[in-house]
Amino acid sequence: MRSLRVLSRLLAYPSTEVQAHMDELKQVLSEDGFLKTKTLKKLIAFMDEFADMDIMAAQETYVELFDRGRAHCLHLFEHVHGESRFRGQAMIDLAGRYREKGLEIGVGELPDYLPLFLEFISICEPEEGLETLAQAAPVIATLGEKLKRQKSGYASVFAAITELSGAKLNKEEITKAADAALPNIRTLDDLDKEWQEPDAFGGADDCGTCNDPMPLQPASKPADYPQNIGAN
Repeated sequence: MRSLRVLSRLLAYPSTEVQAHMDELKQVLSEDGFLKTKTLKKLIAFMDEFADMDIMAAQETYVELFDRGRAHCLHLFEHVHGESRFRGQAMIDLAGRYREKGLEIGVGELPDYLPLFLEFISICEPEEGLETLAQAAPVIATLGEKLKRQKSGYASVFAAITELSGAKLNKEEITKAADAALPNIRTLDDLDKEWQEPDAFGGADDCGTCNDPMPLQPASKPADYPQNIGAN
């Protein structure tokens, strides 16, 4: 699904390359026609804003949102397994699924990184891909709700992913997870403590919105950029 590749690009670290190809990415979303009008309108508004941003400002915003603290971390297993013993095995299983598709993760990359995961889903058979994406939807929707409360344009990207998954989510559970209090961060010690907090869904043993320990699996980044965006 090409739309998932576009969303993957939007969630990766901002680059001038993505900004330069924004019109092409918007065209793919419109041509695919998978998103509802309201969802697409909000997403395109964000993409226009993104394209016009100073690249340094865009990168700073990205780091503030996704890299400094756990609340909006783009590594999905962080929100499912936290520091539990299940996380390592989940990583191994996910990487194994990538290899089955002929994908290898680069050095320093983790398989549960959301942009990689979306790339993986985009090359799966539709039924398999959407089923796997639906398993991740509770976490993705919760992250989107948190970003919406922060009035971040990135919330529109998460809303689009959730919609494409087709998952039927319990809104009360999503709200409850988003309401989960995180400590105020004032020092590096506070930051270390935050990463030790229980995850929003209570870990793999009592996740109220997913049946298994979320057997997700993302994919490696493609070698080419705009050439493969139109691939089936």
